[in-house]
Amino acid sequence: MVRRFLLVSLVFLSGLSLWGAEKKAPPIGPIPMTPISQFLYFAVASENPGSVYQLNLLTKDISPLYTRPHGQLYSFAFHPGIPEKLYYVNANDTKIFRVLWLRDHWSEEEVIYQHTTYVKDIAFGPEPVTGTPAPGGPPLRLFFSEATGAGGGKIYYLDGRNRPVLFYEVRMWWAGDFAFDENGVLYLSSGNRAPAKLYKVEGGTVYTLYRHPEPIKGFVVRGGKIYFANWRGSVYVLDLTTGEVEELFANPRRFRWLSDVNFRD
Repeated sequence: MVRRFLLVSLVFLSGLSLWGAEKKAPPIGPIPMTPISQFLYFAVASENPGSVYQLNLLTKDISPLYTRPHGQLYSFAFHPGIPEKLYYVNANDTKIFRVLWLRDHWSEEEVIYQHTTYVKDIAFGPEPVTGTPAPGGPPLRLFFSEATGAGGGKIYYLDGRNRPVLFYEVRMWWAGDFAFDENGVLYLSSGNRAPAKLYKVEGGTVYTLYRHPEPIKGFVVRGGKIYFANWRGSVYVLDLTTGEVEELFANPRRFRWLSDVNFRD
């Protein structure tokens, strides 16, 4: 099923918004939006213990990939170079956890970092370049967020010594959800409120890409598309070129507070 929502062009400068005219998605017919992978993974914040589920986008079959020994699981990320490594957080906890797939079972849960306040989301991205770029490009780092839910928040990354380094400060209503595209460009979502927005951050400017009538929680950016969870029981994909939105999956009876989605690269 393809839904067409509003694709909005807004610009925020230094916390002030310049509201442009809203534009509807281009008047094109329904198109098949084939995902980049057969499998999409998602988390459900309402479950305790929390799990990461595997969704077959062709058959719609669902199976648990990993279940915590205890505690909720809000957001997660697979290591881009070692997909057997799974990182995750509980948004009501200060710790970042990691497990490793060992042929036929998962390793014990371990804490790789403990922050001073709640960690809301995690994602892998390139370390910011401050001087001459290193051969082969900047190293990948694990980024994480803290957020008040009303007064903005901050995004950090862990350096080579596992120390937090401030990367970006969000100065608008934000619940902590963020992601990077393949080029290291930062994206934000407004979180568990409706209507919701998706933002793109470039050159110190925050652009509003898209407005959705439902909440937008965790999301992933791949191949010119944004796959996002709606904090209810659905997963959508937004084509950034056409503005078309497709509901990939919906099961609100079984999955409440669907909080994050990702691919296993």
